[in-house]
Amino acid sequence: MLASLLASLLADFDHWFTRGQVILEQCPDGVLSAGDRLELAERLADGKRSIAATRSLLQASSEPVAVSMQAMAPWHQLVMEVWALSARVSRSSG
Repeated sequence: MLASLLASLLADFDHWFTRGQVILEQCPDGVLSAGDRLELAERLADGKRSIAATRSLLQASSEPVAVSMQAMAPWHQLVMEVWALSARVSRSSG
């Protein structure tokens, strides 16, 4: 059960990181500057790499594995930034 829950959680993070990349492509300069978009894009790409690495480690392990809250906290923060950006983009196109 733990493996299933963790796989679902990782899929959610991956979904929101990908969604953030799509939102950034549509984000006007008035909502987020080009430099800020680049910085967020880099963090989203890094988040996706971290999720992929975590999945690889989980698949390679023959024993049940957990991911610490400390490891997931930056991912959660990044998802909240994506949600906030989505709201700002929606308001700007209003």
